[in-house]
Amino acid sequence: MSVGMSPESRGIPSSKVNRPMRDASIQGRARPVTMTLAESYRMVKGSIVAFCPKHIAAQAGETPAMFPPIIGTGFIVSEDGIIVTNDHVARVFRKQYRPPGPHKDDWGVFAMFLHAIPEGQVEIPLQVIGAAPYGEFVKQPEADGLSRPDVAFVQVKARGLPFVTVSEDDGLVEGSEMATAGFPMGADALTAPGYVHQVCPTLQSGIISAVLPFACPRPHAFTINVMTQAGASGSPAFDPTTGEVVGVLYAGLGDIGVTKQNDIYRIPTNITYVVPGHYIRRLLDKVIGNPAVRAPEDAMTIEAMLKGRKFLDAFANPRRYEIQENKQGRRRLRIGTLSEAYTLSKPVQA
Repeated sequence: MSVGMSPESRGIPSSKVNRPMRDASIQGRARPVTMTLAESYRMVKGSIVAFCPKHIAAQAGETPAMFPPIIGTGFIVSEDGIIVTNDHVARVFRKQYRPPGPHKDDWGVFAMFLHAIPEGQVEIPLQVIGAAPYGEFVKQPEADGLSRPDVAFVQVKARGLPFVTVSEDDGLVEGSEMATAGFPMGADALTAPGYVHQVCPTLQSGIISAVLPFACPRPHAFTINVMTQAGASGSPAFDPTTGEVVGVLYAGLGDIGVTKQNDIYRIPTNITYVVPGHYIRRLLDKVIGNPAVRAPEDAMTIEAMLKGRKFLDAFANPRRYEIQENKQGRRRLRIGTLSEAYTLSKPVQA
């Protein structure tokens, strides 16, 4: 199955692509040429999105958020706007606040897409128009007994998007190198100094620590030795030698600490759980081929979205939440709705 753009179209030299090469010194046997992590990450990075709430409650006199809160991460697997994330991330969409009124088609979230242009990097809030958990497509339990692996498919209103390849190779080997990228700690990591100082995913690398329940053709999960935090759920786990996605990160194992006052707190570990790619691959053709999830007729490419646009300066302005007052009974609520204005981050001049 070919579910990805050519490496050359993403700026990867053809000499570095993981294709068989003939070498007379080994009498015609194919010798693969592998990528570096930096090269494979360039292939994957452009497909990663952050899911952010469209509406937030606003207190009187409160300034807009420096960066929208991040619910979770996702990665694009089809140019027509199909995104893979976790079921537990997608289930939060409907719990997001939506103003009173006929908003049944308002999922309450945007997929924040980061796109490089000559002037810098633009943040484009892509409209979410659908989401479905794995269990909506598969009613019977898998052979391993899992009826609902933590996987969901989300659709955004766009076409011509960059997307990743889901690996055909299910041979997960303990000790193999693995990488992941997303938004651990959500917007807190992007605004750690008290201002926006990062506008990109965070890349981490490690190894496959364990295949669950043990090394077998169709494991139900595997672990990698990186630390994860809230916001990273839905991040792609990918092979750094090929750039192909081999799973979707869904949880981290936490330890428990106790303070002198007997307060309990969570201690993150570097044991992170990943849903293997065979669950994604099983449904990908079915989802992409479903007429109900084709890109709408009025869906635009990123280039069309950017044409004639004026951008806000990301470092001079907070992200714009347009404040509106709503009445619910006797209560007056101030609701901030994320502006659809595009925000541009320019390189800092020395």
